[in-house]
Amino acid sequence: MKSIPNILTVLRLLACPLLIYLFSISNNLWALIIFVLACLTDFFDGYLARKGSFKSNFGKIFDPFADKILIITMLVSILTFTSLNEIAHVYIAFYIIIIREIVVSLLRFNLTDENKSIDVNILSKYKTFIQMISIGLFIVVFVWEDYADIMNDALYDMKLIIVISSVFFIWLSAFITVLTGIQHFKTFLKLKK
Repeated sequence: MKSIPNILTVLRLLACPLLIYLFSISNNLWALIIFVLACLTDFFDGYLARKGSFKSNFGKIFDPFADKILIITMLVSILTFTSLNEIAHVYIAFYIIIIREIVVSLLRFNLTDENKSIDVNILSKYKTFIQMISIGLFIVVFVWEDYADIMNDALYDMKLIIVISSVFFIWLSAFITVLTGIQHFKTFLKLKK
């Protein structure tokens, strides 16, 4: 029972190559399903670790790492295998998030030799949740486009709402990503003294 949170974290990591493959063959519906399941592993591993007091050094290191790998995988896959020409400005938000996640991961790894760590704060948890929501909404748009021939014009307004929501949430997550990145960098500097 104690290993279930760690197994869920590993499953989230294992979902990443599968998601890349699904995007590469434009199977957006399955990509959406696998992504939602991967996001649920993040919720349940944290819930089980806290409720059952199953916290471990493995989970402390690899849970945030798995989140970052999942988010980066999805953003790079969207950048590589899809087209968002009408809302190309969101690419800037994607790059902000990708760069921040890589930098914070490097800061965390830099502290492992000293047995120190940058703890995940509540704002970082919200950031990850909002990133997952925004990415999920983008994938819903891709699925919608895949099945455009069976969608009627009456549902066009719904698609427009989803597109606007995805843009709003990706920019919100980029903003929170920058804020938490600054917080983590300040924590890193204090721990390095």
